[in-house]
Amino acid sequence: MEQSQSQLHQTQAELKQSQSQLHQTQAELEQSQSQLHQTQAELKQSQSQLHQTQAELEQSQSQLHQTQAELEQSQSQLHQTQAELEQSQSQLHQTELFFEQSQVQLNQIQEKLEDTLSQLQHTSNELERLQFQQVIIVSNSGSESQMEYKLLVGDAWCAYQKANMAKMQYFLHKSLKCSPTSRTETILNWLDSFSEYAWKKGIQFDTESLVKSEAWQQLLKQIISVKPRQ
Repeated sequence: MEQSQSQLHQTQAELKQSQSQLHQTQAELEQSQSQLHQTQAELKQSQSQLHQTQAELEQSQSQLHQTQAELEQSQSQLHQTQAELEQSQSQLHQTELFFEQSQVQLNQIQEKLEDTLSQLQHTSNELERLQFQQVIIVSNSGSESQMEYKLLVGDAWCAYQKANMAKMQYFLHKSLKCSPTSRTETILNWLDSFSEYAWKKGIQFDTESLVKSEAWQQLLKQIISVKPRQ
């Protein structure tokens, strides 16, 4: 009996110990289940974040592909623009060369034209002078010296028309030597002849402008300095 009771006590003690271990195991199980639920919740949250991240990644990749496509298109347009620019620059260079050649040719033509116009003007002046001299010779009825005088005055008039005052002065001074009249009368005759020539040509003769010119004043000084003929 005593042995049985001792075994019973031992069994009860082992039972209490087992129950205590059972409670501890249940507590650990509950704690493990709680951690499991928490882990599962964190896993779901992580999966949700993963899905969101994947969606954002796909969107970023889509935008990247679109950007790459736009970049390729821009590069293609850039290459095309560069090709057009090079073509335009080549055409511009050719145009500049053509323009330079045209300018050179134009300058040459202008030089030739100026030479031709100068020769034409010289020829025209000479022709006018010869015609003028012919009229004087035909209409002259005086002596040889009188004809020479009129020709020199006519040359002076032609020089005056071309604004060559030095030649005008030279011819008038030379005509003084073969003038049949006095110096004063000769000077008045010069002015009358110039007025007559201008009237025949249909142009206006400015007597005042002529007598105030430097060439005319020098001519008068030369005339005054020459001794009169005996």
